[in-house]
Amino acid sequence: MKLIEIKDQFVMDVGAPCPLLIADDHNLRLIFYSNDEDQIELRQRDNIYDQGIIELKFIRHNFFSFGPPNDETLNGHPYYELNLGSYSFYELQDSDLIAKISTYGRHHHFYNTRAYEKCHHYILTFKEQLFECVAHGFEVYKHNETTIYHQGLNALNHIYKP
Repeated sequence: MKLIEIKDQFVMDVGAPCPLLIADDHNLRLIFYSNDEDQIELRQRDNIYDQGIIELKFIRHNFFSFGPPNDETLNGHPYYELNLGSYSFYELQDSDLIAKISTYGRHHHFYNTRAYEKCHHYILTFKEQLFECVAHGFEVYKHNETTIYHQGLNALNHIYKP
């Protein structure tokens, strides 16, 4: 296994990113506060003095978890020895998790071992939680909404058009 940091996509707020998770069978969005310089400058120009907001949309997700450890207990995580650090975004190559979940359906008559070949194992380390998911990819959206919850409502309205 090899842990690769995904850089240059966004800068997470290390104080209180306040991650919000929106998920169902077909959608997985993770929304949190950012400290991206471009977003801060844009918001100040528009007389909004707050962080920007990042929305990560995971494509064709198969698995996700959201919970411990936090930044103070990260050294207890099994990937810590691979240089898992706080407030970062990673991809775990040759993932043991993908290998594990790929076996779950092996007794189904349509089971296909190749179904997981295009999957990626992503990890985000926040202040109070750690997020992991297995998906085919991700897209990054940068927003200038005033709150996480406002952007969450916008995402829900986009997913479930009224």
